[in-house]
Parts: sequence; C-alpha cells; structure tokens
Amino acid sequence: MSNPNFQAKLTSAGGIAIQADSLPLASADLNGRPGWLYTKGVGDGAADKFNWYFYAGTYEDMKCEDVASIYFLGSIDKWTNLHNELPHFILYTKLTGTDDQAVWYHSKHTFTLHKDTHLVRLGEKCLFHCLTEPRDKFQGARQIPFSKRTDTGAWDLNNEVLYVTLHSESSAVESSVYAETLGMDMRPFSRRIGDSHIHLNLVV
Repeated sequence: MSNPNFQAKLTSAGGIAIQADSLPLASADLNGRPGWLYTKGVGDGAADKFNWYFYAGTYEDMKCEDVASIYFLGSIDKWTNLHNELPHFILYTKLTGTDDQAVWYHSKHTFTLHKDTHLVRLGEKCLFHCLTEPRDKFQGARQIPFSKRTDTGAWDLNNEVLYVTLHSESSAVESSVYAETLGMDMRPFSRRIGDSHIHLNLVV
C-alpha cells in the first residue's frame, strides 16, 4: 500500500473546503475510527446530503481517459437495503462552449453501485471504487465496484476533468457513511507527470 500523499483534518480550512456545501457537516466517529462520519437523521433537512470534492483540475489538463480509478475506503453505516442510502462518485468535466450541461460544467458522470450484483454489509469497511480496480488493496479490504455509470452529457474520453467528488443522496430519509481515505489513480497525462495518484487521508 502506498503512503498517503494528502491529509485533511475535519475542522481545518482544507477539511471544510472538501465538504463544500454539505449539510450537515461530517463529525468524528462515535466508535473511534480515525476517519470522517457523515450522518443524516430524520430531523435533518429533506435536501441534506454530503458533497466531498477531492480533486480539482482547474490548472491541469487531465482528460477522462487519464483517470484509471476513483475510490474511497470506508463503510455504509446506515443500511436497510435501500439504494439511496449508498454514496456515489461524480466526475465533472470542464466547459467546452458546445453542449455544456450547466453554467459551470460541460458534463457530469455518476458512478453508482448495482446493489443486486454486489453485497453490502452494514458497517463493513470496504474499498468502494469505479472504473478499474485501485492499485492499493488496503490490507485486503473487500472491493466493491460502482459499475453503473449515468451520464449527463456525452461521455467523451477527450474531455478534461474539472472535479472528482463523493456524494450522498439527498432523497435518503436517513444515511450514515464513514470514510477514512479518498483516492484516485491517474495515468500519465502530460510531459510534467507520469503515473500519479491521490491518497487523501481523512482525520479528526
């Protein structure tokens, strides 16, 4: 397993920036695990969810074809077999001026779990991922692929990546997601960099 190359403390400016417009904000884990715990309860707002932004390509020219794997190490702590209790990955691409889907992004690509194909156990720490398998195996954590992709705008491998994020569903009445690592493996995409990765540890 590679060493972490980024770290975000829950209450730091960086930690708050990653959480962007999330409601409620993440908290320390009640069971003493080292990462972040997001919990939405019955009394929280109907539209509440988390949006964790862990890659911004504003000053880079990485394309969709250069993204090898996107992942998080953690668990689903509220699970009654409802699909909207699960988080999902989103990859946003940069504006092109043609067929842009929003004022700030060109296209949006959402990766979700096909839950009838892969078993989810309440509270089990797993390596959830999309695209190819992550290079790191995280001490044998069970791998669960998010293999279903939903496109808002065309999936074009030549489009440049704007943001990569992990989200929860606002439609869930209750949800609880624990994460201790967010990551992404990237193929070489310029003369300035070879194979690279983001291995972001979330700490309290």
